[in-house]
Amino acid sequence: MEALKLLIVEDDPLFGEAVVDAIREAGYGVRLAVNGAEALEAATDESFDMVLQDIRLPDANGLHVLREILLLQPHCKALVITGHATVDSAIEAMKLGACDLLTKPFPLEFLLVKLEKALKIRAMEHELDGFRKTAAARVQIISRSPAMRNVMEMARAVANTDATVLIHGESGTGKELLADAIHRQSRRAGHACVKINCAAIPENLVESELFGVERGAFTGADRSRRGLLEMAAGGSLFLDEIGEMPLPVQGKLLRVLEEKVAFRVGGTSAYKADFRLIAATHRDLKAMIDQRIFREDLFFRLNVVPISIPPLRERREDIPLLVVHFLKQIAKEGGRRVTFAPETMHLLSNYDFPGNVRELRNIIEQFSILYPGEIIKPHHIPVSLKSDSQLGSIFERHTVGRPLKEAVSEFEHRYIEKVIRSTSGNRSRAAEVLGLSRKVLWEKLKRKSDD
Repeated sequence: MEALKLLIVEDDPLFGEAVVDAIREAGYGVRLAVNGAEALEAATDESFDMVLQDIRLPDANGLHVLREILLLQPHCKALVITGHATVDSAIEAMKLGACDLLTKPFPLEFLLVKLEKALKIRAMEHELDGFRKTAAARVQIISRSPAMRNVMEMARAVANTDATVLIHGESGTGKELLADAIHRQSRRAGHACVKINCAAIPENLVESELFGVERGAFTGADRSRRGLLEMAAGGSLFLDEIGEMPLPVQGKLLRVLEEKVAFRVGGTSAYKADFRLIAATHRDLKAMIDQRIFREDLFFRLNVVPISIPPLRERREDIPLLVVHFLKQIAKEGGRRVTFAPETMHLLSNYDFPGNVRELRNIIEQFSILYPGEIIKPHHIPVSLKSDSQLGSIFERHTVGRPLKEAVSEFEHRYIEKVIRSTSGNRSRAAEVLGLSRKVLWEKLKRKSDD
């Protein structure tokens, strides 16, 4: 097990070295910074379990420096030391999250007792956080389908190993949620699960985001910066949309996975790459290999444990469960409490949901905001969510036996919805197609929503 590491921020060189020696003898790793600038540089470069912070520094207010360190490393514990303790400084230190304030001079044995106590609290907090996250992961994945049960069984089986996992599934199926569940049930749960969407970062920035940057590596690199690989130390790294990673970066990632060390951009010193990799994609990586846009050797390195999440249309029995779950969640977040008529639930259960669970969540939220009343009825469902056969059946059930005026109104509303759908929601264009002014179209839509 790697030794816990402490950052000592102390401008008195004799006292600082005495503290460093005592902490090293106790078996901890330690780094000494003699001013605020060195302290912030250290906090940017490395991860620490604890910081021992002097209040008075030659170039900065020690409490201001401590605030910046804890913003960079929020899970780091802090002890504050000073030769001139005041009530105000003690209160401010505690507000920042410091465990204790020690007044110089004090016996080094006393300091070690304080350190041990603070680090035990930190370990318990990490363990409790891991339990909380594991419980959250278990309740967030809502399913009763056999296909998803198989997925969760595979996730549980692989969670407590360090095996690389490749999750495949369409957009919106919950790939990131599954990655979270794997991490939170692993022995790395006490550390971060660092995430990056390879499709969301410009190609020229992917490498520096992943590996970090040394000062002066390129124009604009005015300071050294840790990459996501370093931030994931001890935890997990989730690479979403791995198929979008540029080829040159694929080669460098492969080397990291094989050698377990990495280099910052512009750097010559290696750092240990201690993380568990979980990757995800909606693309066919084998087809991309044939097209020479994805490395075959990296694919085999990633595809140690492949898990495929089925789309929502292949597990329709989950739709009612998810609807109820999202309705409760939205109500808890301050939204309206609504329910779905059985006929409406049947319509949703037969829709293909190309956007999968994400699309279902968005639709439920939309219903809870836009439609009046406590029960969502079939005529509230947009045309885009119904098949032609469903539309015919619904129209017949909801128009036959009604006065002509009401039937015509129903037909008009459905035709308007269809035209709006065909214009990708552009109401100005829809009004042109319908031969209406925007004001008249708006009034018709509002009148129907008030029904």
